[in-house]
Amino acid sequence: MKLKHIFMLLGAVLLGLTACSKDTPNTPDLSKTLAGTEWEATVRESDAGNKSVVTTIVLKFVDGTKFTSQSTQQTIKNGAVVKTEVDDPEQGTYTYEGGVATLFINTRDHEGNAAMMELPLTMDSSKQQLTGKVPNEAGTITILTFVRKK
Repeated sequence: MKLKHIFMLLGAVLLGLTACSKDTPNTPDLSKTLAGTEWEATVRESDAGNKSVVTTIVLKFVDGTKFTSQSTQQTIKNGAVVKTEVDDPEQGTYTYEGGVATLFINTRDHEGNAAMMELPLTMDSSKQQLTGKVPNEAGTITILTFVRKK
C-alpha cells in the first residue's frame, strides 16, 4: 500500500511541475525573423531661431516580407512643443538575411519621378538595435538607430 501512495505522490508532483513550466514570451528569434516586431528611432535636428525638430519613426515588421513606417515630427522652441505633424503610414517590403534587413521604399527623386530606395539596417541583437545610414537632400548622411519597442 505504501508503494502505491509513493507512486501517486510522485505522479502528482510530476504533473504539478509540468503545469508550472516557465511561461516564455511570444518573442521571435531575431537571428531568423523580424516579423511581428516594432522598432523606434528618434532624430533631433537644430533649426534656425532657437528651434529644434524631433522626428520619431516607428517601424513595424508586419510579416516576413512587409513593413510599415510612420513618422511624427515635433517642432520645439524653448523646451515647448509648438507644432506636431504626423505623416501617413507608409508600406514597403524588406528582406532579412545574415543580420541585415534591407528595406525597399517607394519614393520620389529630385525630378518627382517614382524611385525605389534601398535602406540596409544592420542588426545588433545584443543591444536590440537596427542601424542604418540615410542620405538626405543636403548631401549629408543621417545615422538612424532603431531600438526595439517592448
